[in-house]
Amino acid sequence: SQIKDEGLGRSEKPDWVTIRATISFIKADTFCYTACPLMIGDRQCNKKVTKSGNMWVCDRCNQEFEECDYRYLLQAQIQDHSGLTWVTAFQETGEEIRGCSAKELYALKYEEEDEEKFASVVRGSLFLPFLFKLKIKEESYGEEQRVKVTVMKADTVNYVAECKFMTDSLLNHRHR
Repeated sequence: SQIKDEGLGRSEKPDWVTIRATISFIKADTFCYTACPLMIGDRQCNKKVTKSGNMWVCDRCNQEFEECDYRYLLQAQIQDHSGLTWVTAFQETGEEIRGCSAKELYALKYEEEDEEKFASVVRGSLFLPFLFKLKIKEESYGEEQRVKVTVMKADTVNYVAECKFMTDSLLNHRHR
């Protein structure tokens, strides 16, 4: 609710928040995209590639590849005690949430066609508590302005540290 109530993401610079929340829903039909594997300097291109015959084609690099990379593009709904919001998680945070690579999950669904195992992985991250570091920024989509929430980090909750933080908060509050 803080994102909506405080109008986070609507200023020039992005807002950053860290929250403890659970994932209540993840779109399972579109969880990754096919990406260009070419290294440009020390970074991978990662632009979306399209299939052309037996090859993958990158418009940015103007090259063809026999193999492509698979990168997470998770769209999920997260919630805490105050409400819910839609977020997007990319490669690294997608792996933190799913516990496997996008390529492994793609292979389960489309190559091995193991629907049961795929569904198990998909359900595996639902309703587990995570500590999410979120970047909140308004972006333009055509004529429309929308607030986009991106997961920059997704850590499993460390209950020992969480309990210590809560205990310290209570003790500090009592001594005021």
